Amino acid sequence: MEKSLEEGPTADRSDHWSELGGAERIAEATETLTRLGGSAAEARVRARYLDLLSPQSGEIVIDVGAGAGAVTVELARRVAPGGRVFAVDPSAGLLDAARAAMRQAGVSHLVDCRVADGRGLPFGPAAFDAALCHWVLLHVDRPGEVIAEMKRVTRRGGRVLSVEMDWETAMVHPGNTAVTRKIFNFSADRHVDAWIGRRLAGLFNSVGFADVVIEPIVLIDRGRDDRAWIEYLEERARMALAAGVIGSDDLAEWMQGIADALAANTFFFAVTQFAVLGRVPA
Repeated sequence: MEKSLEEGPTADRSDHWSELGGAERIAEATETLTRLGGSAAEARVRARYLDLLSPQSGEIVIDVGAGAGAVTVELARRVAPGGRVFAVDPSAGLLDAARAAMRQAGVSHLVDCRVADGRGLPFGPAAFDAALCHWVLLHVDRPGEVIAEMKRVTRRGGRVLSVEMDWETAMVHPGNTAVTRKIFNFSADRHVDAWIGRRLAGLFNSVGFADVVIEPIVLIDRGRDDRAWIEYLEERARMALAAGVIGSDDLAEWMQGIADALAANTFFFAVTQFAVLGRVPA
């Protein structure tokens, strides 16, 4: 039987982000999210998709799957001074990290943190002017339930935005073609649905949004601003080695190629994030 749009290619799965337990795992997740979210490449992408959502001063916005709070902080700055952001995440540990980030940014008075699953938000209908989730649905089975919940808690005429990677679009230079494919395929398969980016628009349409807009935003890193995404690639290559996907010689050659390219200013990494925006019908 053909699978429904909701089921997707990887239904009823979980991944290393689906449930975070223990202080060590929380610390690891916080470090990863803070490092990648704080990268110059991701900051450029974040500015673009928040412009698309267009949160305004005085609005009440919900950030579903807020994680370590990088997006929440920017949302709070945009709805200030009279607005408010509700940061929701199933991990109390990550929300503790988010609170620390908000205090450091001076926006904690604008944010209310709640422990909750995006598939069952603890708010009544039409509670928010806008809703957002970012880097969430690739880790969730039944992602349509999250989108439907964001629609339920957003007022008529309000905006709902989801931003997700499609990891099949990832690319890097340099690197042996066969080795790079093995590393990227292994890394993508660690997620519940690494192809969620290409399914977002269909999920929004199936839930009943109006005026659905799709904007592909390419994250590009040349290794000039920071090492966040270079370290990400190196970590995934080491994971692929540990899993027996590539050999030690493959790893050494691949990583040396990246080091040489950085020195020669020829390194290139990119991956497409799809921002899908819908309006709740009036």
